[in-house]
Amino acid sequence: MGVNKIHVEIFGESLTLVSDEGEEYIKELAAYIESKIDGIAHPNARSGMHPTTLSLLASVIIADELFKERGKNQSFGKDMEANTKENERLRTLVDELWQALEQTWNDLNTQKEQLERARSEATEYKQAMEKAQNELAEYIDAFDSPGIKGVITSDMSRISLREAN
Repeated sequence: MGVNKIHVEIFGESLTLVSDEGEEYIKELAAYIESKIDGIAHPNARSGMHPTTLSLLASVIIADELFKERGKNQSFGKDMEANTKENERLRTLVDELWQALEQTWNDLNTQKEQLERARSEATEYKQAMEKAQNELAEYIDAFDSPGIKGVITSDMSRISLREAN
């Protein structure tokens, strides 16, 4: 932006201000200052006060506003700094929690795989046990048949006779 010469009037005084700000902005500033002077002059019936005194009082009021806003900004800056630190702490905590969650997830997957292997082994053992039970049942049935009983009985008799001799 180029340098602008802006004509304003504040409390009856005509001024030419040179600024790199726009005309509208400078006129807003002049209107603001005039409103501060009017606020001092009219409500307190001090319209007979010297313009310099009114200007000085308006300057004190504006400086007070400025200082209060600076204080708010400093407080805001401190709050922002504290919030930034808290955000960093929370981010670190979230990262730690995320890592713990990932580790837990990996542990669960490992345990799931181990459980699936154990189930598979248990199924194999169950099948082997059922096969063994079936074979045992077949042997028992074979021994319960009349032909086997006769052979076993005659074999037992022969053993007894041999032992007697």
